Amino acid sequence: MTNIHDIARLSGYSVSTVSRVINHQKYVADDKRAKVEKIMQELDYAPNRVARDLSKGQTKTIGVVLPYANHPYFARVIDGIVMAAFEAGYKITLLPTNYDMTIERQYLDQLRSKAYDALIFTSRSSQLDTLERYRKYGQIVCCEDPGEDRPLAAAYTDRLASFVSALTWAKSNGYKRMGVVLSRNNVISASTRITREAYEQVYGHLADRELFTGAVKFEDGYRAGAYFAKLQPQVDAVFANGDDIAAGIQRYDTEHQLPPLPVIGQENLLSSRLLKFSTIDHHLEALGQAAFKLAIGHTTEHELIKSEFIKR
Repeated sequence: MTNIHDIARLSGYSVSTVSRVINHQKYVADDKRAKVEKIMQELDYAPNRVARDLSKGQTKTIGVVLPYANHPYFARVIDGIVMAAFEAGYKITLLPTNYDMTIERQYLDQLRSKAYDALIFTSRSSQLDTLERYRKYGQIVCCEDPGEDRPLAAAYTDRLASFVSALTWAKSNGYKRMGVVLSRNNVISASTRITREAYEQVYGHLADRELFTGAVKFEDGYRAGAYFAKLQPQVDAVFANGDDIAAGIQRYDTEHQLPPLPVIGQENLLSSRLLKFSTIDHHLEALGQAAFKLAIGHTTEHELIKSEFIKR
């Protein structure tokens, strides 16, 4: 396999000169550059970018750990990360987990072996203590509030405040029995923990019968609609974990000639704007951009992105 030393020997120039040509650096005469590039073309030479990046101590690649990509929440966070990464000349690798801690550990071990410069955890099943132990191998960013005493960089939204605001508005509008939809009912899940805390602040204890879990897309919202339609006594409204999921709930009611159940969604997607139901905009693209900037840094700063409850 052709290497940089072969190019230098055939061109008659030094390895450093060939290296400057390969890396498109200045201070190489045009005739020298032309000769080196001609030899590279004749030999079909392609530089080993991985080896080059590792020699510089970086890969220019950020790994984004996410449970699944088919949920609008994670899709919008990724949009923000990719936008910022493109401008900075970085590559993004999506690392799906389905909330499997074993898979998350594999990605952390890849960080240890320098496969990535940093990892952004959009959500997690692993303990924060585990992430802390791996931070010495590369930057780790959480998309949740890990607490002030945690030496982890974090970009997160003020979900508790926005959830309390939305539920308080619902209660003031006469919705005494509130159903809740979540992707998972897990004590490690920041979203679950914050949703329960907000609900308890406004409504008190959240009964299991008023909770529907396993919802990540429109079809799951449709199933949630079927569940709440058969629930007795019925809930007055539903706080859903996404606009498309909330739309699925109302779609079930419409198809079964039922009065559409009032819903509150999240992320201010087209579905909530068309169906005109209230929602929370967490400004997730801004969250993704903030997470990326922390990923290419070396601090343990925490950045709060303000959420917005939109009443409709």
